[in-house]
Amino acid sequence: MNRFFDRYEYRRDFPRRAFARLDDIEPIVPGLEDDLTFVLDAVDADWKGFGEGGAFNLNDPDLKQRIASYWRGRFGGDGGDGLDGYEEVPIFRLELSLSPGDRFFSQLPRDEERWISLELSDVESDSPVDVYGGLFGAPTRAYLHTAPTNAPSGPLSTLFDMTNWPDASHGDLIAALHPPCDLEALVCFDIGQGSASALVCRCGQPIYYFDTGCGSGRNAPTAPATIDFCTCASPIVILSHWDTDHWAGAAGHAGLQARTWVVPRQTISTTHTTFANDILKAGGRILVVARGAPPLRWSSGRQEYDLQRATGTKRNGSGLVLIVTDHPTGRSWVLTGDASYHLIAQSAPTDIAAMIVPHHGADMGVSSIPFVRSTSNYARLLYSFGPGNGHGPRTPPVRHPVAAAVTAHQNRNWGHGGWTPVTGGQSLAGGDVLATATHLSSHLGGAAAGWSGPPTSLGHLSVCVHSMPVPQN
Repeated sequence: MNRFFDRYEYRRDFPRRAFARLDDIEPIVPGLEDDLTFVLDAVDADWKGFGEGGAFNLNDPDLKQRIASYWRGRFGGDGGDGLDGYEEVPIFRLELSLSPGDRFFSQLPRDEERWISLELSDVESDSPVDVYGGLFGAPTRAYLHTAPTNAPSGPLSTLFDMTNWPDASHGDLIAALHPPCDLEALVCFDIGQGSASALVCRCGQPIYYFDTGCGSGRNAPTAPATIDFCTCASPIVILSHWDTDHWAGAAGHAGLQARTWVVPRQTISTTHTTFANDILKAGGRILVVARGAPPLRWSSGRQEYDLQRATGTKRNGSGLVLIVTDHPTGRSWVLTGDASYHLIAQSAPTDIAAMIVPHHGADMGVSSIPFVRSTSNYARLLYSFGPGNGHGPRTPPVRHPVAAAVTAHQNRNWGHGGWTPVTGGQSLAGGDVLATATHLSSHLGGAAAGWSGPPTSLGHLSVCVHSMPVPQN
């Protein structure tokens, strides 16, 4: 395991020179005059492993062939060619907030494709950078003095992207996804600022996880003391998309990493690739859903599943969205990931029993009109966010859920009880809403929804020593 994922032995310094790629930008839908927070995946550019004789020699003419051979071995299950660079490479995450008038504002990337080179210093400037040497560690302060320059994108993409990972066949995906039994509960876990849900069978066994995130980076303090997942029934893990807060709970979790993962092909970089390497080294499988892949539809005795890629181009909007429909009741569960509603490829279900709000209740823009609440007596809207979460450069920071998200769902007949757009997240909601937390410091525990009413029991999940509490239904 790379030190970046170690909760105690993470790196506490910062690289003087870093190769970096954009991982996230806040806000999602910025105005022309909005400040922006840039989150960059990075690696120490002066690491000896990038030099002559190093595991990741950037000037090696055979680098493409060596890395391709490594991933063929990992995906083929024979362990690759012994290359250990992914465990040793010093990876970091950088976060900096800039205003439109700041000198480097226009020179930082707006998409996930471009690699840049940054020079950092401990000499103060007007461009401070928070450097995270660990997924769950506190940041170190550094400063940016010079404009970013181009980095060696070819070799870096060879090392830290999905270029050499094979797409899974439609048949292999359907075979892996076929469930052993019917579902009775949709559980949204309290894991802080992130998303992690389970689709649970009649006896209380998680059959699928849809995301396994938790609070990390700036939002690491939002996570509860214990993050754990029941893997007693060898569940399939469906990763909606590669944003860290949707997989961070599986970092260092041997049970999850040994499972089969269904993931979308997207542009990724250092932390994601290193995490995927840990999955394959733990004996897990990664089945990649190709760009432009046809819908994945399968069924069990009672339920029908529809898993499709959203239609956007960026990471949030091109992830996997899952809709499960129960034949006896005709009702559906909608698991959105971070995809805006207008980018969901599936048609809106006619009768939604439960739906997870995209992106923890972020402002997804005016085009993202929520699926309408049905007229049935029972319907649940699930908000997954961490107490005291913060996003973007504003002071005080933007906290999910935001007023725009609450308003958008209220306008589609989803009752929010005591929440108003201004007070959303500040108290126990009521109405149709189940939320995992309140601001500023209260964890409410996980929430469970059923098909026609709350599940009467979560069976095994209620007693498994590797599960988290689910008190809300």
